[in-house]
Amino acid sequence: MKISNTILRLALLGALIFSDSAIPRVSSADCFFPPNGRPVTVLVQSCEAIDGHTNVDVLRYVGANTHFRELEKLYTGALVGEAHDTRWVYPSEEKDPCRKFAKGARVKMRAYLTCCDTGRWGKCVFGGRWLGDVDGKPINADQ
Repeated sequence: MKISNTILRLALLGALIFSDSAIPRVSSADCFFPPNGRPVTVLVQSCEAIDGHTNVDVLRYVGANTHFRELEKLYTGALVGEAHDTRWVYPSEEKDPCRKFAKGARVKMRAYLTCCDTGRWGKCVFGGRWLGDVDGKPINADQ
């Protein structure tokens, strides 16, 4: 009986050591980002002018929000597409906000990221990625 207990204990110890080594040691929260306002270069694939007051997606996911007026301004400007279906929102009051986002251009901007782990609402309608001018006013990306 002693030998079988010893073998069983060694087997369990080996399984514990193996399973513990399979678990990654470093982990981070779903919403751990580099600091907001960091410079990025966007390789533009597409650009679409959007109006937060009339855009169907914005109205569907933000329309009933108490902060709709603030969000309406944030969602008025350009929706910039990058490789791998990455989309950025560039808030702008310009008549042609896509003027600086020609297809194939590399544009240096500042990135502001919103934590979108609870779904498409508030500042997460298009993924929670915002672009700001390098020398412009920071964007409040907090949900």
